[in-house]
Amino acid sequence: MSRRDDRPFGDDVRAAVRPDDRVIVVLVLLLSVVILAVLVYYAVMILEGLPEVLPGLVRSA
Repeated sequence: MSRRDDRPFGDDVRAAVRPDDRVIVVLVLLLSVVILAVLVYYAVMILEGLPEVLPGLVRSA
């Protein structure tokens, strides 16, 4: 025979929401990593496109 739990209904609802929160956190972290990778990629492309500085133009300190 099954016995009725004396726990309030709210406890079960909170337990069911937690995995969704974890999924959202993981998705936000993955999105952040993708954005960072794209940012670094374009920064490297821009920096590689800049002309080289000639040694004669650099002043010695």
